[in-house]
Amino acid sequence: MGHFVAPHGMDRTGKYTIVDACNDHGAITLREYPRNGTLYVVEYDDPDVEAELSALDAGSVVELDLRRAGRRGNAWCAESARPVDPA
Repeated sequence: MGHFVAPHGMDRTGKYTIVDACNDHGAITLREYPRNGTLYVVEYDDPDVEAELSALDAGSVVELDLRRAGRRGNAWCAESARPVDPA
C-alpha cells in the first residue's frame, strides 16, 4: 500500500514565530518552532490569510500551512494561518 506524496513533496504545516512583521513587499520572516530555521512567506493563497498574518506583530506564534513558492529555497506561500495563544 503506497502513501500520498504532496506535489513536489514540499508542503509543510507547523508552528512558526514571526521574526519580522509584514514588510513593504508583503513578505514576512518566520522562525520555525522549535527548530529555529528561517523561512520567508512571500505569497498568500487568499487575501484573508495575508490580512491575518499582516496584523500580527513580531514575536507572535502562528500555525501555518505552507507550500514552496517558486524555486527559491526558503520562500513559501501561506495557504492558511491560525494564531496560537501563548501558553
